Amino acid sequence: MEVLHSVHSHHWLSLFFDFCVANRPFLLPSTSTETWRAREEWVTVEGRPNDERLRKDFDDLSAPVMTEGNCEPEVMRLGEYIDYVEGERDGPLRYLKDWHFQESVGCTYYSPPACLAPDWVNRENWTSTVDSPFDGSDYRFVYYGVKGTWTPFHSDVLSSHSWSANICGRKLWYFIPRGEERRFMEKGNLICDLRERKEKFEEAGGFTLHQEAGEIVFVPSNWHHQVHNLVSAQITEDTISINHNSINASNLPLVADFLLSRLEDVKREIADIRDILTDEEWAEQTRLLLKADARLDVQGLLRLCRLVIDSRMERSRDCYVCWKHRDVAECRMGICRPLPCTCTSSTCIECERVLEEYEVTVAALTIDRIEKQDRLRE
Repeated sequence: MEVLHSVHSHHWLSLFFDFCVANRPFLLPSTSTETWRAREEWVTVEGRPNDERLRKDFDDLSAPVMTEGNCEPEVMRLGEYIDYVEGERDGPLRYLKDWHFQESVGCTYYSPPACLAPDWVNRENWTSTVDSPFDGSDYRFVYYGVKGTWTPFHSDVLSSHSWSANICGRKLWYFIPRGEERRFMEKGNLICDLRERKEKFEEAGGFTLHQEAGEIVFVPSNWHHQVHNLVSAQITEDTISINHNSINASNLPLVADFLLSRLEDVKREIADIRDILTDEEWAEQTRLLLKADARLDVQGLLRLCRLVIDSRMERSRDCYVCWKHRDVAECRMGICRPLPCTCTSSTCIECERVLEEYEVTVAALTIDRIEKQDRLRE
């Protein structure tokens, strides 16, 4: 049975290889966020959201708000949502989520810990520019949920990793190990609420986690989960969290798997019009449909890999070699190769060199795999 590991003193490169590359969930302690500006300014001394400060700084910023029972979010000013939080809260619960806060005001309110810092979507020179394969969009979000709000059973977009840092409040997480989510399908769709299937939850090896203020939960690619904002045993409180979806060398093969598989699905779904299209029209139509469905196409993934390789090769990075494994994804830093140093910072030159060598190698192998598959189809 899988468990979620709480880590405290591991070297950040070991964490990256042992959990991110191995695609295993883990929990970082509250010390990981204790220096964040968000934890200092957005939380009262009692541990509640500092609504007065949030109003002062961000009152007029717009954010999407989901109302319980509705499928589409409503756009509100943050000040309007705080009016709801501070009011009677009559009727269906409202949950401010998927707010592109960082895109609006910058990232000065926090800095991801070193093991989670590699992020080709949100933390590169091309992020939020026309060069980005994601059309200039980021995948960094702030959530503000009143007690009792929750996120239904799901896995994250594009087979990405995700992490969620509680600025204040508590969450209850339900995890289902990768591959076991098929037990919770009905009529081709995932159920919304795992609590309705307690027996199957246990059979699937599911487990729960209570996340406290300041802690960070890492959710690996393709791990389905469900999340609830809780009432504390000590005080009634609401929850603010900062969340990222990320792609990097540790999950790039899984992202490629997802896109290549979904591309084949798209081709099957529109096979009835294949004969009326030229090869060029067919390729363009399937590309457009894949991008609309997955928010990235195979060409965009190739471009992302080349952006990574070009940026790292500018610093004369070589390829990563593991003498024990032909597949570098099986390598474990500190076991297969010695750790380059004992630092705790992602700005360490020696550790950065090792990581960037690994990034170049995985990106190059992914390009080679996709190009070989394209040649086989010709």
